[in-house]
Amino acid sequence: MDDEYVAPMELNARIFKARSDAKMTQEDLANAVHKTRSAVAQWEKGEIRPRHATLVAIANVTKADFYWLLNGGEIGTDKVGLRVVGEVAAGLWREGNADFTGKNLNTPTQPVAAHPDYPPHAQRLYKVIGTSINRVADDGEYLHAVDIFAGDIKPEQGDLVIVRRLEHGKAEYTAKTLAFAEGEWVLRPESFDPEWQQDIKVEGNEDVEVTITDVVIAKWSPIARRRPLAKPFVDPFHKV
Repeated sequence: MDDEYVAPMELNARIFKARSDAKMTQEDLANAVHKTRSAVAQWEKGEIRPRHATLVAIANVTKADFYWLLNGGEIGTDKVGLRVVGEVAAGLWREGNADFTGKNLNTPTQPVAAHPDYPPHAQRLYKVIGTSINRVADDGEYLHAVDIFAGDIKPEQGDLVIVRRLEHGKAEYTAKTLAFAEGEWVLRPESFDPEWQQDIKVEGNEDVEVTITDVVIAKWSPIARRRPLAKPFVDPFHKV
């Protein structure tokens, strides 16, 4: 009999499991992360998604692995390649309480080796969609990134970073360069497209949460082995 498919655990279920494994009540968790019990209940029902800083706090107080809590999956597996956890594309908005992982992508992993300078479980790939970062990477390429919390890495000026924007219940992921301009930190676009030329303030505002989630350390371009040929194919290893 074939093994049955097991759906990935959603973020709300992971929060519930982290709290339960820590033997904490909803009230305990709420007090530990300075939120209300009703907020914890909403997280666990999947009605709202905690802010990134709150997820960090939940991981700390429950002793859950932050990478697992954020994206699911397992740490320390023998799987070859890095996991594709999402897409970077300006103007592409998704439900903010949806788990933004590679489970809906056609290729959840790619054969890219982890960089030896960073923890393997903190490294992941983002697929580039569109032209919002075409100074650095084109549509269809992948950005090799390190989660700033799981990788214990601090973004610095000039770094290319993955940015998540939450606005009115919708989430958008993009990649921009961290810069210090006129006395404040901004996220600067890396695109030739005139549509994507506006700086974003790092701190956001009351309606928009702006979070730097990763530092990009490389990019990867898949190339199909077989391409259309301009002339008939001749096997170079065939002997007449």
